[in-house]
Parts: sequence; C-alpha cells; structure tokens
Amino acid sequence: MLLKTSSWARWMRWLHSYSAMLVLVLMLFFAITGITLNHPNWTLSAGKTTQSQQVPLPDSLPDLLALDEAEQATATAAYVNWLRTEYQLKGGYSLNLMPDDAVLELDFKRPAGYAAVVIDLESRTAEIDTEFGGYLALANDLHKGRYAGDSWKWLIDLTAVTCILFALSGFYLLWRQPSQRDFGNATAVAGVVLALVAYIASLH
Repeated sequence: MLLKTSSWARWMRWLHSYSAMLVLVLMLFFAITGITLNHPNWTLSAGKTTQSQQVPLPDSLPDLLALDEAEQATATAAYVNWLRTEYQLKGGYSLNLMPDDAVLELDFKRPAGYAAVVIDLESRTAEIDTEFGGYLALANDLHKGRYAGDSWKWLIDLTAVTCILFALSGFYLLWRQPSQRDFGNATAVAGVVLALVAYIASLH
C-alpha cells in the first residue's frame, strides 16, 4: 500500500511539474491579458493601422450580374479567393449580394481587426477598408477567442484543462505533507472567502 501511495505521489509530482511547463507561456499570456481585459481603459496604439483603397476587379472574376442565383453562389467564392490571395484578407467572412443594386458586400473578421469590402459590379471596382486595432487589442481578442478560429479555441480548452490538473495536483501534493497541510488548507479557505467577499462587495 505504501509503495502504491509513493508511486501515486511521484506521478502527481510529475503531472504538477510538466503540466505547468506544457502551458507555461500560455498561462502567463492568459494571466496578463486577464488583467488588461479587466481594465478596458488601458490603451496601446502600437501596431494600430487603418487603410482604405479602391482597386479594379481582375478580368478573371466572373460577372455576377450575368449569372443565375445558383451560379452566383458558386462564383462569389472566386471573389473571396481573390481578396484573400491579393490583399491577405484573413479570418471568417460574411457576404451580402444585392443584384438590384449591383453591389457585393463582404466582411472579414479576425482578432483585433476587420476588412469591409464593397464591390460595385457594374463599374467592376472594389473599395477595401481594413483596420487593425493594435497588439494589445490582438492579445485581448485572443484571450477571448474572438474570431480566432477553432484551432485557437481548442488551445484555450487545452490550457484550461491543464491549469485544472496543475491546481489539483498541487493541492494533493501539499495535502500529503502533514507539516504544511494545515497552513495549506487555511490558505485555500482564505482564497474562497476572499472570492466570496469580492463577489458580495460587487453587488453593492
């Protein structure tokens, strides 16, 4: 039984140490951006850019006004690919085709930025407005997983699960040490009380 307990403790020490190392940078990132998100009045303009330009459509793009509805749905993909390739418009997008007004609107969303594209299908020109909110806005949006894609959201989940394992393994290791158990338990209770006091105070 003692050998089994000792093996379990060694495994928990391994888990505690390497779970922290696995997501060390990410834990620091989410901790720091948690502070910046808690203070939205903090601003940083570093990296912030805006741009507006009007460009002609290439001849290779199909004339949407000459197509039926089924063909238009397929042909708009060519417009999206052209914008992604030539102007590096990344992220998810939505589009709105208005044949009566001869206009195609596309909105690209990404962390801390967007691109709004209005295409005049008669004059075959595109007006492209892009904005990047800066590196602080980027960090804050990544913390929230805003427009960051499924892979980043999975990374957030992985970090959260690893933090849970880190916390529980640390509690177990401290609980196994009789000389520090009482102080450790008292510290944990103090943390719970502090959270409750802060919550109750926020209601007033």
